[in-house]
Amino acid sequence: MIAMYQRALRALLSLLLCVAGGFALTAQAAPVAATAPPAPLSLVKVQALISSASHGRAVAQSVFAGPGGLTGAVVTYKDAPNSPASVIWVNDDASALLVGKLIGPKGEDLDKQAAQNIGLLLSPAKALAAAAQPETGAIMAGSKGPVLTVFIDPNCIFCHMLYQQLEPLLAKGTLRARYVLVAVVKRSSFAKAAAILSAKNPAAALQQDQAAFDPKTEEGGIKPDSAPSKAVTDRIGANNALMSKAGGDGTPMLLFCSKDGSVQQLEGMPRDVNALLAELASGPAPACGG
Repeated sequence: MIAMYQRALRALLSLLLCVAGGFALTAQAAPVAATAPPAPLSLVKVQALISSASHGRAVAQSVFAGPGGLTGAVVTYKDAPNSPASVIWVNDDASALLVGKLIGPKGEDLDKQAAQNIGLLLSPAKALAAAAQPETGAIMAGSKGPVLTVFIDPNCIFCHMLYQQLEPLLAKGTLRARYVLVAVVKRSSFAKAAAILSAKNPAAALQQDQAAFDPKTEEGGIKPDSAPSKAVTDRIGANNALMSKAGGDGTPMLLFCSKDGSVQQLEGMPRDVNALLAELASGPAPACGG
């Protein structure tokens, strides 16, 4: 009797496994429909919330679909007509605004990515291409290796620290550096950047500024140019604008080609220069030495 029961149980289990297997095969064979991202809220609905929250100060110029069901809004301000537009976020029922940095799962700045995608900011690749143009007066250092582009202020302490760490790597031929002079840290930054760019040998002038850098006062060592030419003044102004258009919040700002085939942007002093070096590649952008 027990043997008959066991045989019946085994037969039942076999039948259930066959049925389950059939369901599994059917499920695997069925195509998986892609889930379309939710459409953004209407501009009218977003503007009503933004106008109320800002007491009529802010104006939503356009909307776009954001991550996690959020709606992105390109916003300008009536009392600051010359300020650049910015991105803010609206939740799915237009009951709240999120103003500030939206961070992705890998630490990425989703505000900046969105601004690049919709054209408010230059993409890293476009910023790099612009930085490599002769008009920036960039100073090239090193003879071979991939190119690291550095936006540098003569009075920036972190730029100075990075400059010191890059010097031996440049001497070894491990990499090349493209230094783009900007003036954003102190009032004297502009005149010092002008002195470097006006010099007969700008690379030597930059070296002088860094060799005599005073870490205590965070001041570059070059003597300021009190009467720079219009060409040099315009060049520094354009470099400042380029960094701002790329979303640069401060110096140093780095642009480089990565081994994954993309152009990357990094702001601030890298935690590990050797780790950064391991990520550098000579392409795909020609500005990276490819």
